[in-house]
Amino acid sequence: MRYTSAIPIILLLLSFTFGEDEAYPQHYFSAPVPGPLRLSGTFGELRPGHFHAGIDIKGKVGDALLAAAEGYVSRITVSPDGYGKVLYLSHPNGYTTVYAHLAHFSPELEAYVRSHQYAIESYAVDLQPEPGQFTFKPGAVIGAMGMTGHSFGPHLHFEVRGQEGNTMINPLEFGLPVADHRPPFMGRLRLYAIDREGDSHLQNDNRLSKGREGRYRLEQGDTLYTHSPLSGLGLEVFDHQDGTANRNGAYSLKLYFDDSLAYYFNTERFQKEETRYLNAHLDYRALQEDGFYFNRLYRMPGNGFSDYVKTGGLISLRPGETANVLLEAGDIAGNTAKLNFVLKRAKGPLKITHPYYNYRLPFNEESAIQTPSLELYFPENSFYENLDLHYEPILEDSYGIYSLAHQIHYPATPVHHYFQIGVRPTILIPDQLKSRAFVALCSPGGAIVNCGGEWKDGFLQTRVRSFGTYCILADEEAPSILPLNLKEDMSRAASIAFRVKDNYETAANVPGLKYRGTIDGHWVLFEYDAKHGQLEYFFENTLAQGRHQLRLEVEDAVGNIALFEYQFRR
Repeated sequence: MRYTSAIPIILLLLSFTFGEDEAYPQHYFSAPVPGPLRLSGTFGELRPGHFHAGIDIKGKVGDALLAAAEGYVSRITVSPDGYGKVLYLSHPNGYTTVYAHLAHFSPELEAYVRSHQYAIESYAVDLQPEPGQFTFKPGAVIGAMGMTGHSFGPHLHFEVRGQEGNTMINPLEFGLPVADHRPPFMGRLRLYAIDREGDSHLQNDNRLSKGREGRYRLEQGDTLYTHSPLSGLGLEVFDHQDGTANRNGAYSLKLYFDDSLAYYFNTERFQKEETRYLNAHLDYRALQEDGFYFNRLYRMPGNGFSDYVKTGGLISLRPGETANVLLEAGDIAGNTAKLNFVLKRAKGPLKITHPYYNYRLPFNEESAIQTPSLELYFPENSFYENLDLHYEPILEDSYGIYSLAHQIHYPATPVHHYFQIGVRPTILIPDQLKSRAFVALCSPGGAIVNCGGEWKDGFLQTRVRSFGTYCILADEEAPSILPLNLKEDMSRAASIAFRVKDNYETAANVPGLKYRGTIDGHWVLFEYDAKHGQLEYFFENTLAQGRHQLRLEVEDAVGNIALFEYQFRR
């Protein structure tokens, strides 16, 4: 491993073409909801940290969900976050359809899931019934629409997966009918300078004006000037289907230089394990700092996404030289939006400001940084381009901080893989607090994320996947438990609900709150909605009339336990 390198840009200038379009069986799958399909999200659209793996179908909680084709249930998962309640149907043609965020399953599936939840005493389950144990005909009711998991509005997240299970395929490729007579909308255009090592630098941001029939132009005129010998473009674009106001993702993006296709991306399919390359496909800094989704119309050096139709997208111009540029955004219904302009190389030098940095990290090599108080290890291909990493140790004298505050570069720079971080305390941590200590990610706004940690050779070590300021904190506070509807007489209540909360958020790779609820010493099923911090037990017919003892334990990531006990009458 090393810290400095000059990366040639030859690979950036190459253009690759991948395979021909696969023929998908048309009208094999029917709509998974009654009535017309109205979408609040399209396949492959840009989401924070991933390409969207399905289509989001609008509706109401409780709406019937239908089997899209004949098949058997191959998997059922229940989770307090993520996809929530999910059903997987495997079909005779080798495809699998996925139905996520369900309110509940069909009665026979609901009974099957509940029996396993009670058997292992866990709300979260991952079940794989025997093939043929549960089968459905096309159009049979499999469950009801909901908003379980990481869903903030009722909808069905619907996926089609290929025969290997890791190829995510656009459900609309199979002929599902979605009314769409409007072309995509183009918002802004960005121009990037590409330096000799293949790194991108923003030159300017340009507003676009909409004309007739999906035609767009630059607001400032028909010519865009670049000072860079090598340039790339980024486009903000959305699509709208009929009957909805949602800003969904476009299906395809094409870039032409002088009538020659230089770049072509579409959302036909992608590989599940490559979804995080979304952070290289878009302008990550623009998303983090301004909330804008710019598609890069060129490939960054470390972008390993394999389902581009054609990559390249960079143009080399000598001073005074011009190129005619055409950008075309399309939806799957065939509507298109187009932007034409001239790109001209201006005279004069390209001015690129390089901020102060301590380490030069090549994107395609492993790297290590070690100081007396900090250890970092980055596996190869952790970045999408070479990184000039800024590191600054900060002496922080706030109470409860047991180390230096280590500013490790900037949150607006993406990291592809988890990297190892080890922090050495600078203040003696009492023995009784060592097991409660964790590596904390501290945001400028004051939010703190528990990133976990284990002690090794005097360092508290863990894995993280974002840049920012890290230090050691300790958590001595138990979670809070707030009853929402509990009273002594629960004879007419349908459920018992609690709001539970911890004082620190946990990172994605760190377990969140654990809980256990019992009535009269017997485990009962509390459903957990992590996004709202709500636990809810729905009374069952097996609970006899009379007085009962409720006990609820909630434990946080470092082992602090809160206990709530109450007697009620049923």
